[in-house]
Amino acid sequence: MYHIIPLSADPQTYSPDSRLVAKYMMKGKDYYIAYASAMKVLGLTAQPGYRTLVVTNRQVQPPIKNIAGTSIQFIYHTCSRFFGYEEMWVTNQEQAMVSDLEKTIVDAVSKPHLCGGIIEIGKAIYHSKERTDLQKLFYYLSRNRSQAAMKRYLFLSDILGMEWTSDHQRMLEETGSSFSLLDPAGPDRGIKNSRSGLKINIEVNTLKDCLQS
Repeated sequence: MYHIIPLSADPQTYSPDSRLVAKYMMKGKDYYIAYASAMKVLGLTAQPGYRTLVVTNRQVQPPIKNIAGTSIQFIYHTCSRFFGYEEMWVTNQEQAMVSDLEKTIVDAVSKPHLCGGIIEIGKAIYHSKERTDLQKLFYYLSRNRSQAAMKRYLFLSDILGMEWTSDHQRMLEETGSSFSLLDPAGPDRGIKNSRSGLKINIEVNTLKDCLQS
């Protein structure tokens, strides 16, 4: 049993909240609602999600499960990347484990394709800047150990004209000399931006317009 049907609901037509289905499926094991699904809980995106994304610290097979009309994708994180989550209200009645704001940003720049793409992530970073704990965010980025994720976050912060601190500069200097793709789902081509260490494989002017709209 993955979810209790409310007494007031019709069992034949009731469609459960997939985030709660995932919670009960884990049966007390560690997990958190993540990526685009966490962005939705945190108010960082208005895009509808057709699938609930759940991070676990153990392999779940098959990784995509369809239950009672809901689709849930389980994504494995190693123990070193499994952190930064807390209990949050996902409905008016129930809570579930969800990545916090800073970890949601870190996960997003690590795997943009699971969050609606670079433009959607840029909007989320920009519109949540007043409530983002930068010290926590930089700690999370370092702990995540992905130079590509660091580069994407710093690049987006820079082109959006957000405050550039000594911590931003320090992290930029620690990202190494290799080039990563700005959009890992895009083609492996584009202009190399030596400042950010990124290969800009999407149209930057369009990106800026979309982010600031």
